[in-house]
Amino acid sequence: MWNRRFICLWGGQTLANLGDVFYIVAFISAIYAVTGSVMYTSLIPVVIMTAQSLGGLTAPLLFQRMSLPQMLVLSQGVKTVLLAVAALVVPIAGEFVWMLLVLGAAIAFMDGWANPARNALVPQVVEPAELMRANGWLATSDQTVFFAGWAAGGLLVATLGNGIVLWGTVVAYLVATIAMLGVAPHRDMERIEPVQAKRDPAKTDWSTGWMLIRDNRLVRLITAMDVLIGLSSAVWIAAIMLPFVLQELGKGEEWWGYLNASYMLGSIAGGALLLARSQKLRQRLPQWIITGTIGAGAVTFCFGSSTDPLLALFFSFALGPMYQMQMISKQTLLQQATAADKLPYVLSAKGTIDSLIFGGSALVMGTVAEWLGTRAVYFLSAGLLAAAVLFAWQLRQQHPMIMEEKEGMA
Repeated sequence: MWNRRFICLWGGQTLANLGDVFYIVAFISAIYAVTGSVMYTSLIPVVIMTAQSLGGLTAPLLFQRMSLPQMLVLSQGVKTVLLAVAALVVPIAGEFVWMLLVLGAAIAFMDGWANPARNALVPQVVEPAELMRANGWLATSDQTVFFAGWAAGGLLVATLGNGIVLWGTVVAYLVATIAMLGVAPHRDMERIEPVQAKRDPAKTDWSTGWMLIRDNRLVRLITAMDVLIGLSSAVWIAAIMLPFVLQELGKGEEWWGYLNASYMLGSIAGGALLLARSQKLRQRLPQWIITGTIGAGAVTFCFGSSTDPLLALFFSFALGPMYQMQMISKQTLLQQATAADKLPYVLSAKGTIDSLIFGGSALVMGTVAEWLGTRAVYFLSAGLLAAAVLFAWQLRQQHPMIMEEKEGMA
């Protein structure tokens, strides 16, 4: 697994993800310092989510013209330039707050290109037997960076200031861009690489990913599962968790932070466990998807039922391994069952669906919480996860046939 290409992909993306957290923290701090408005600062995650969705929609247009490593270099290089401009704007942010929002949207738009490209590259840079281990390593790294980045980012901004943090992030982005150059194959390997340049352009266009989701049974089942899981996941946003902590657990706002930290630590622990058992788990991916989804539903129900803060903290931790189990297993199964030249299209289309579903879920769950109370939405979330198990069960039944079809088409 630890070949040159995977090391560059993992190292570069880890640096890029850390930079993403740092620049968002710096933007939030800079905009709030200038405006003093919660409304303005709350626009940042909305703008970022919307821009990523739009980037995912347009990514297939580039898949037809560029290889996946080239897309990663381009997106990361453009992000570096955009962030350097943002670092110049911050000292005069009082006059150009809107420009920070525009630059944040543009950076997030590039992530809409980079995310499907990265995940589609993984099967190309590691051996099939190492695929689940590679996915587990990337997922664990992502969670670790997210956990450490939010903790360290606030401290760095408070200590050093927004400008220095942004310039430091520009350096991290630059190193990440250089690392992406190392993801490209050696010239003598190009003849055996399933790169995008070798496919028939007439058979791929913007709608390719959407058509494959519609026509491929495995991809359709996984997407249907993720729609339900996405609908259920909005119960973990601040707008719902914070009232739950205050009203149902009777604790202060700091406990919202404790619960988030507990979940992140659980995700890291779950990813580490999956890494240790990856060789065994990869033989029975559908079964582990079922186990992880059932476990997530049960833990969510228990969390919603809890009145003891310490129990809620435990359930928050336990949720991490359950989500990691089903998420990494689904990702590996999707990569195995989709042709390499079609995988970027599927991932970009699916990423757009996931983002839109999560945004819609936040509105629905917020409305339900206002109407029935915050405890009720956790029960609803558990019910949606239970329904997702039905799709996971179908996946288990059809998996052998689907894999045989893929081998026959290869």
